[in-house]
Amino acid sequence: MYIEFPSVLKYFRDYVEASGGILELKKALDWSVWYAAKWWLEIHSAGAVNLKKPFVKALYLSLRGKRIIDEDGKVVKEVKKPELPKGLYAREWVEMHQQFDELGAVRVAREEVDRNSLDLLFSDIQAMGWHRVMVNGFLKACGESEGRAVLEPFSREGHLAQLYLEGYKPAAYLGYDPNPSLVEVARQVVPNATFTAVSSACQLSGQFDVVLLVEKLQWVADPLRELECIGKLLRPGGKLYVAQPTADSMPGYLAILTATGAQHVYTWTEVEQLIVIRFALEKRLVKTMPFYGAIFAKPHPRPARETFR
Repeated sequence: MYIEFPSVLKYFRDYVEASGGILELKKALDWSVWYAAKWWLEIHSAGAVNLKKPFVKALYLSLRGKRIIDEDGKVVKEVKKPELPKGLYAREWVEMHQQFDELGAVRVAREEVDRNSLDLLFSDIQAMGWHRVMVNGFLKACGESEGRAVLEPFSREGHLAQLYLEGYKPAAYLGYDPNPSLVEVARQVVPNATFTAVSSACQLSGQFDVVLLVEKLQWVADPLRELECIGKLLRPGGKLYVAQPTADSMPGYLAILTATGAQHVYTWTEVEQLIVIRFALEKRLVKTMPFYGAIFAKPHPRPARETFR
């Protein structure tokens, strides 16, 4: 995970500086690993391991990838409690893990935690300073500019739309979400964007220049079909910005994200292989830290071949 620090410095310098520098950022990321190991040990000890649950699966895949647990889920590598970082956003990152920890990993694994508590935590995360700086850094790294028609799948309460519109002036901005209550909240939070309550892009029409898949794929029940329908809405040459936490990235954060209702857990290679079925990989920014980040494009149609008689 840490071997990507040069790429992180290149594309997410503001994120690094807001965390207090590389050393402070590393301390913060170490806490994500420590908490993930702590939660797994608690779940394993309580006999609550069920890999069909995305939260448990996220912990298992992440910790297996880091060789902290073996195939049977037994802890084989001790993770020492890190030093607390001093940077403001780095501390905020650690406090997010602490906040989730208070809900109880075993209770989360057994789905005993009130859904409203998890939804509230997810909403809080979207508004946190470190998260806003991270997403802004990603959009900047993608080379985003103004005047584009933008589509946002699973727009939730409108946090991403609000952040986007603070920095850019799109020609149009449409967010869709299957939850009518969240759509209504988004309309109030971001009145200068459009939001609609549909379960899939397959129910939409129109043409867009950019699709924002920023922490979205985990919500999609049938990702291949959804990507196919998104492709029909994207103009030839249009961009798909993908920022997806994966099992290769920050294990504690991935576990928190999946606990809030995710349907899938991916590795970065799985994300890339899934998307290149429908889109062309234009540029991979980072593989694992702070997430898998890449730009894809809808290919232009091939010119028809001339036939000669």
